[in-house]
Amino acid sequence: MEGHNGFGNDEAQGLPRFVGEYAAEASMGSLEGFIEFACSHAAEQGFTDDRVHEVRRVLTEALTNIVSFTFDNLPGEIKLSCKIDKFGKYVVALVDSGKPYNVLLEDDPFIGSLGPTPDGPRPTTKMMKRFSSNIEYKRFENRNHLIITLARDMKKGKE
Repeated sequence: MEGHNGFGNDEAQGLPRFVGEYAAEASMGSLEGFIEFACSHAAEQGFTDDRVHEVRRVLTEALTNIVSFTFDNLPGEIKLSCKIDKFGKYVVALVDSGKPYNVLLEDDPFIGSLGPTPDGPRPTTKMMKRFSSNIEYKRFENRNHLIITLARDMKKGKE
């Protein structure tokens, strides 16, 4: 079977491999659909049950932050895309149509404390950071992009 570049298997050539995509409204009621979608694909990629549970915790925290702090009870959409990167790690990209919101800065005790509601509920990234290999945020084409890279085994630091 020909790969992405037409010369053979993408994975063998070290190219990223698209796994799947899921989109739904940005609401607390839709979170489980996103989480189940990503966790089922993680299991298909050889993640252990314990690691899939950690992926679940990462996505629960990320999606809860997005819905709670990005949309302010306004309608919107979140799209979740999964791929395997050239190093064999599972990459989950969350793209939303909400207001600009970098949860990685908001959770920083120095930068985030400058926000308008220091006494109100604050976002947290503790689980995301603990169980992820890397987390990136960018604002592109009027959308928030949160990219979470997950190794198969965090204890060994391997895929």
